[in-house]
Amino acid sequence: MKIYEMTDEQRIKLLLDGGYIDQKQAELLRSRQTISTDLADSLSENQIGSFSLPYGFATDFLVDGQDYLVPMVIEEPSVVAAASNAAKRIKNSGGFKTYPTSRIVYGQIVLENVTVEEIAKLEQNDSEIFAFAQQAHPSLIKRGGGIVSLKFNHYDQFEEIELGIDTVDAMGANMVNTILEKTSQKLATMISGDVLCSILSNSGQGQIITVEANVEYNQLATKTMSGEEVAQRIVKLADFAKKSVKRAITHNKGIMNGIDAVLIATGNDFRAQEAAAHSFAFESGQYQPFTEWHLADGKLVGTLKMPIELGSVGGAIKAMPMAQLSLAMMKIQNSQQLQSVVGAVGLANNLSALRALVTTGIQAGHMGLQSKSLAIAAGAIGPEIEQVAKKLNQTKNYTLQNAENILMELRGK
Repeated sequence: MKIYEMTDEQRIKLLLDGGYIDQKQAELLRSRQTISTDLADSLSENQIGSFSLPYGFATDFLVDGQDYLVPMVIEEPSVVAAASNAAKRIKNSGGFKTYPTSRIVYGQIVLENVTVEEIAKLEQNDSEIFAFAQQAHPSLIKRGGGIVSLKFNHYDQFEEIELGIDTVDAMGANMVNTILEKTSQKLATMISGDVLCSILSNSGQGQIITVEANVEYNQLATKTMSGEEVAQRIVKLADFAKKSVKRAITHNKGIMNGIDAVLIATGNDFRAQEAAAHSFAFESGQYQPFTEWHLADGKLVGTLKMPIELGSVGGAIKAMPMAQLSLAMMKIQNSQQLQSVVGAVGLANNLSALRALVTTGIQAGHMGLQSKSLAIAAGAIGPEIEQVAKKLNQTKNYTLQNAENILMELRGK
């Protein structure tokens, strides 16, 4: 039986039997009570409940020679199916290869009303400032991280001290801000000017990853189009995204569908990721796609390059049981490994979207999965949902009115 044909209980048993989750995590999934009132109170203000989103997993991700099931949280139909579909095509062609770089978070201390002489003094004492900042968070040094760079930048009436900080496996927002604020207090004793603010940057410039995949032509063919023709059309559409900003935006949104879904499932800050990603896309002065596709040696070759800003420890990640379950399901050992998996999901979703667009069109698969949502919106319950959805897929008329009409016929009204 295929995974999408299984019941929820059968999927949970699959994960349990496969060693992806333990008995306690299985019970958490069965309960559908994934966050306690106390935890909700600690994570947000004025809370009166919790808001649920579908929690599923994508299959067939072969990343750097290791197989993964990838948890995804998203309400948009077809994203999980699209990720799994493309991942299988890529797995059959050898899998994803990833090339993470450093994991550096940058922080900014902004000064104003600082004289030229005081700026010179700070620059002359940069080693003292560096050493102070290094000791501002001792536990980070114990984990192998710490300050890796210190830079002075001048902006008219502002002076910036930029610190690069290796946060190891943490996303690092809190620890970086702690280091910055302690360091700014030190700076305040060295100048007569003011510290305007101390805050991390979500630029993501120190967390760039490259993901590559070669796809055999036979993995791309449709009933009416050869794999080589599909590949050629994918390359053309990807090239168009480099020229059309409007297309590039939608191209990248499809990539973020997959990336954000994994970040939410693992308790990461997807808003920070969005900010980092889209600023990177605009680095050249014209908004550009995160991926490139070309033909080489009889294959379609895809490359994703972008910042992926996340952590695998600390903060909400440690506090939220479902985030811990997600990391356990993927058998994640460190943040670099998670970064690689998330990048692979982004490239997979891009391949699925491009292949659909240049062949059957995006609505064919998307609306087929949307049919159950339409059935529920029309008032279908229990077995009626599958029956109405099946009829919607047969008629290809995906409207609420049609769903309501089918339901009325089904009920004999």
